[in-house]
Amino acid sequence: MIGKMMAMGFDLATMPARLTWRSARALTMTPAQFQQFSDELRQASEEVAREIQTVIAGVDAEMSAKAAHLSPEQKAQAAGLALQAAEQHLSMAAVNMLRALWLSAHASRELDRSDSVIIEHES
Repeated sequence: MIGKMMAMGFDLATMPARLTWRSARALTMTPAQFQQFSDELRQASEEVAREIQTVIAGVDAEMSAKAAHLSPEQKAQAAGLALQAAEQHLSMAAVNMLRALWLSAHASRELDRSDSVIIEHES
């Protein structure tokens, strides 16, 4: 679920850039290509909307069941704790994404042998 939400978040975050590219590309399209492009864009938008609605409905059902017995004050306190936890998780997720980006960018580079450590084993 978290992976799917991350992917959906990435898709939403990159959507403006993808739409800009597609809009620029649309200027050079034939009417048939433009119709196909419009259909694909509409389908992608509807798919994202369905996924968001599914996530929201799932959270609503889960929280309605879990928090039904809480008073409004307890719900407000729990909301504050949930926001703090989300902030910490998102901060770590951002750091982990930067680490993954750095590692993938540097994975293709040859390691410098002068700084390497050689561990020898006794026979």
